[in-house]
Amino acid sequence: MVREIIQYPTALGVAYATDVRVFDEELFALIDDLKDTINENNLEGLAAFQIGNYYNVVVVKDENGGFLELINPRLIAYNGKRTAKEKTAYYLNREAQTERYAEISVVYQDRNAKENSLKADGDLSLVIQRKIDYTFGATFIHKMSKEERARFEKSLGQKQKSWLKKFLRS
Repeated sequence: MVREIIQYPTALGVAYATDVRVFDEELFALIDDLKDTINENNLEGLAAFQIGNYYNVVVVKDENGGFLELINPRLIAYNGKRTAKEKTAYYLNREAQTERYAEISVVYQDRNAKENSLKADGDLSLVIQRKIDYTFGATFIHKMSKEERARFEKSLGQKQKSWLKKFLRS
């Protein structure tokens, strides 16, 4: 089922996603909803947080158009830096320059609760990092330079700027 994506200025809710401990039909339905929502909105990926669910689940499209289901993902290693223009469904129709790791290693569980790991670089690395940020209650704004953040805040307007400052302090 296609779900509504939480968008700015609606607050994301809690600071951290809850790790999944029960791998059941409810979890599988959530993963299917994430996939449906990604496809319907032509997105690269979503965290469960972005549709109002507080489980630590991330679904992203891989280079072949298939889906990676990352349950309880953790970034365990990284290498290099990469600066890129990013956009996110949370700040609709806005993009900003961010700096992220060029290559990452992630551990996660699959829908059968089996431990897995993956290495990613390029665009896949950026998407995974951005979605994992949501599991910690953050958005890509936390990865901007001071100058880029100021430009981005200006694009949001004065009223939104005060909300954003409160959000960044939390």
